[in-house]
Amino acid sequence: MSFNWKEYINLAEEFVKFSNDEARLRTALSRAYYGAFCLARNKKGFKSYKKSDVHQKVIMSFKSSYDNDEQLIGKYLDDLRKGRNDADYDEDKRIDQKLVKRAVAKAKKILGKL
Repeated sequence: MSFNWKEYINLAEEFVKFSNDEARLRTALSRAYYGAFCLARNKKGFKSYKKSDVHQKVIMSFKSSYDNDEQLIGKYLDDLRKGRNDADYDEDKRIDQKLVKRAVAKAKKILGKL
């Protein structure tokens, strides 16, 4: 049985609800992105694509769509990816509960549109 990527979004939601610890908030932001990204990646048929540019390819495939919902998914994924990069790589970037709540909300909106 394969992993359900929605579980990452659920985990992110739990972390942001029950903790203001920066490590958990950074993890929550990262998991919110990856949960939404992997579901979007699979929907667009990139599941077996393993090159490092997969994130950009998936995001651009949504942003360049003629479908308004898909364009919004692309925008949200792009926003989430930027936040994930800050959370994972920039120790000077402030990651607070408000920011992470917005990220989780975007991830959930992506789920609703997929």
